[in-house]
Amino acid sequence: MIVTPELLLNVDHNKVSSIVDEARQDWQLAQTYFELVSDPILVDFAIFWERAARLRYVYLLRYLKKEGYCLSSKEVIRLAIR
Repeated sequence: MIVTPELLLNVDHNKVSSIVDEARQDWQLAQTYFELVSDPILVDFAIFWERAARLRYVYLLRYLKKEGYCLSSKEVIRLAIR
């Protein structure tokens, strides 16, 4: 899903949490992929994918923080134990 700032501010709380979780999972998947590949071309791809996924996740967190968005303690715990 392509996420724009306007979309983040116009969706319900559960959807925002889901978008952030999806971004975190994509970053983790990219890290795992990097650990599994050995072909130089795939290693390059994994590096770019990991960086893009990390930047997306960090962007979402920073943007939401700037806009005053807060996760409930229940959501923080749920996301932390995954």
